[in-house]
Amino acid sequence: MIWLVAGTKDARVIADKLLLKGTDRLLASTATEYGGKLFNDSRIEVTVKKLEYEDMKKLIAEKNIDVIVDASHPYAANVSRNVMKAAEDTGASYFRFERKMLDYKGAKRFSSLDEIVRYIKTAYKNENILSTLGSNNLPEIKSISEENNLYIRILPIVSSVEKAESLGFLPGKIIAVQGPFSKNLNKVILEDYKIKALITKESGETGGEAEKIEACIETDTEILVLERPKISYINCFENIEELVNRILNK
Repeated sequence: MIWLVAGTKDARVIADKLLLKGTDRLLASTATEYGGKLFNDSRIEVTVKKLEYEDMKKLIAEKNIDVIVDASHPYAANVSRNVMKAAEDTGASYFRFERKMLDYKGAKRFSSLDEIVRYIKTAYKNENILSTLGSNNLPEIKSISEENNLYIRILPIVSSVEKAESLGFLPGKIIAVQGPFSKNLNKVILEDYKIKALITKESGETGGEAEKIEACIETDTEILVLERPKISYINCFENIEELVNRILNK
């Protein structure tokens, strides 16, 4: 059986390609109910749970997994490290899909959120800042709102909004919408909210990231990029078609 570790919408594309080419035993795992709903195909077995290393080893044994496709989020470093270790320890073949990088023209790059927070507190005061990091990193950036107007763009799902509200974010500072977004929609948000700086992740060329960067350039909004964790992947692919062909012809 093939185990697809899902964390981005690319995982759904990979699943569709595998099914189209004749795969009949496919398991997709996701940490959230939202992610699980992306796999609404009866041919895909879905498990919704945050898996630690021991959970992964148990899953591999119970489901007779012989191939693992890691399509977890680029920032889920611990997930990838645990998956690679579980694959090595059980003898399963490991493959990684990694989104191509973008050219973040003129952006300031940071290796940690702490650095971004310190920079904003130094460079901005009483300005409007937009975070597009999602809900997971809200506790780490909340202090920006002490001296600035921090707006957050998150998914329009109950758990994300409740998390934001529990941290003290008022409804007027929460932009709960589903992407990806066009360049024009990004520009409207940046202009209407009078955003001076936007915080984003080095997510790659899919998912609307390019349109976000173009909108920032055209509205003269400073781009603050949280760099990807540096991980030494094995069998890493940036092209889904090449990845699927390699898996099926291993």
